[in-house]
Amino acid sequence: MIAILGSNSFSGAHLVNYLLENTDHEIIGISRSKEYNPVFLPYLYKKEKAKRYKFCQLDLNKDLNEILSILDLHKPEYIVNFAAQGEVRTSWEHPTQWYNTNCIALVNLTNELKEKKYLKRFIQASTPEVYGSCPGLIKENYSYKPSTPYAASKAAADLFLIALNKSCSFPVVLTRASNVYGMHQQLYRIIPRTIIYLKTGKKLQLHGHGLAKRDFIHITDVCSAILKIIESENPSLIYHLSSNEGIRSIASVVKLICDTVGYDIEKFTELVGSPKGQDSIYELDSSLAENELNWKPAIDFKDGIKEVANWVEENWDLIKDQPFEYIHKE
Repeated sequence: MIAILGSNSFSGAHLVNYLLENTDHEIIGISRSKEYNPVFLPYLYKKEKAKRYKFCQLDLNKDLNEILSILDLHKPEYIVNFAAQGEVRTSWEHPTQWYNTNCIALVNLTNELKEKKYLKRFIQASTPEVYGSCPGLIKENYSYKPSTPYAASKAAADLFLIALNKSCSFPVVLTRASNVYGMHQQLYRIIPRTIIYLKTGKKLQLHGHGLAKRDFIHITDVCSAILKIIESENPSLIYHLSSNEGIRSIASVVKLICDTVGYDIEKFTELVGSPKGQDSIYELDSSLAENELNWKPAIDFKDGIKEVANWVEENWDLIKDQPFEYIHKE
C-alpha cells in the first residue's frame, strides 16, 4: 500500500497514475479538495486500474486525527507527500498560511508517524528554492538560503525531517526536482499558460524580462525517480532530479513554445519587473540519483512541449471554461 498526500496536485495525480500503470500496489490518495475535473487528473481516464485507488477528502491542517486513523487502518508501507501551498508570489501575502501547511502541519504529521512500525519510507517533495539563487551546478549538500516565504517554509520543514531522521531514524527521503511540467498541469503555470494565451490572443507578461533561468523536467521522469526510491533498499537522504538538458531562460522557453505553435514572441509578450524575492538561477546536479537509483530522465523538452500543446488542443472545450489564473485557497 502506498499513500499519496496531496493526491489532487499536479505531481500527486501523476504519481497516482504512474503507479497504477507501472505497479500492482494498492494506493490511497488524500487531498483537501474534492477530485477535480478529469482533465487535471489523468488516473480518472483508467477506470479499471483505478479500482486499486481509494480517495479521501481530508485537510492536513484540520483533519490530522482522521488522516492518522486512515493511515493506521491501511498501514501503508510508503507515504509520498505533495501536500503544500506552492504558489511563490502569493506566499508574500499570506506567509502564515504557507508555514501552517508546509511546515507546522507536516511536523505534526511526521511527529506521529515516527512511531508507526508499518512505515518503511516517507518521501517528501521538497524544492530547490530552499537554496535561493545559486549560480553553478549544485549538489544535495548546498546551503539553504531561501528568498521567499514559500521557500523558507519548505526549508523549515526539511530541517525538521532531517532532524527526525538523525535522532529517531525516521525513514525520510527528500526529493528536489527542477521545474516540473506536463499534461494536466495547473493552467497558470508558465507552459500551459503560454499555450493558452497564444490561443486566446492575450499578451503574456514576462516577469524580470524573462531572464530568470530554470531547468524543466517532465513529471513522468519525476514519477519514475520516486518509484525507484520506493524500490531502493537503502536510499540516500536527499536526491536532486533534473532533466540534464541544462538551464533555460523563461524567455527562451516561451520562444520555443511560440516557435512550436507558430507565433511571433515579439508580438505576444510584454516585459515587466521581477517579483519580490525571485531567484535568478538554480541548476541541480542529479548525478546522485542517476548513480544510486539507476535513474535517468527520458523525455526531451521539445517533445514534452508538443505533448502539452496537443493536450490543450484536444481538451480545449473543457479547458477554455476553467480559470486561467491562480486562485488562492486558505
